[in-house]
Amino acid sequence: MVLLLAVLALAYDPSLEAAARDIAAGAGGSVGFAALDLASGRTVALRAHEEFPLQSTFKLPVAIEVLHQVDERRLDLARAVVLGAADARGGPAGTMAVPATHTVRELLEAMIISSDNVACDKLLALVGGPKAVDARVRGLGVEGFTIRYSELEMGRGTVDNRATPVAMLALLAKVARHETGLSGPSAALLDDVLLRVTTGARRLKGALPPGTPVAHKTGTSRTRNGETDATNDVGLISLPGGNRIAVVVFVHASAADEAIREGTIARLARAAYDAFGGGAVTGGP
Repeated sequence: MVLLLAVLALAYDPSLEAAARDIAAGAGGSVGFAALDLASGRTVALRAHEEFPLQSTFKLPVAIEVLHQVDERRLDLARAVVLGAADARGGPAGTMAVPATHTVRELLEAMIISSDNVACDKLLALVGGPKAVDARVRGLGVEGFTIRYSELEMGRGTVDNRATPVAMLALLAKVARHETGLSGPSAALLDDVLLRVTTGARRLKGALPPGTPVAHKTGTSRTRNGETDATNDVGLISLPGGNRIAVVVFVHASAADEAIREGTIARLARAAYDAFGGGAVTGGP
């Protein structure tokens, strides 16, 4: 993490920051944004060290912990796991039916690809809870995460796991560079499920050229009293030449409608894509 911060300071992109500030201003609330060109080290960040609610983007570190335990032979991807009535979760992301039996691999895929909360909390229980995930992230040398809660606890609307934009950026960089300590097959599986995510089509992907590969994870809170606490998307975007960029966008405490919140994420991702891929940076639509 210290090394990443040093790189951020050396290769900071002020022109992209100006465009990003212009884009973020229309979202309402506060916007945390960070982007890194993994080839050149060029970077930008807004509210870099402020903590933001993660919502389901915390499923990325959960997946890393699950796959570590698979590599350590404490879990098996083929292991059958029984889901009972106590595993049921409400809300649009609690879609997995119970009672049922699924393998660990199926739970992992559902947790990431469709952001299923039933799958997430079952996997959390298998790996030792949120504290095990938090310890894994810190063990990777990434500071700035606080992971304490399950989806069930977050669903009550009073607590959330949190991270800074640069902390999530550091974790994404480790995923991209295969520096999470995972075996080759586990790292490949993680990348595969992130590329197959079906949520958030109008977020990081929303303004990119059609067909651009994006390995990402979304997170969304409920809207209460006209304000949405979290509209998030974090991931790795492939450029035409094969390089990847890491992009983090957290939209917090916004009274804007969903189209504006998601459009802000899309425009920030496109600004990073254009800046790091050789296109023009613009603050406009």
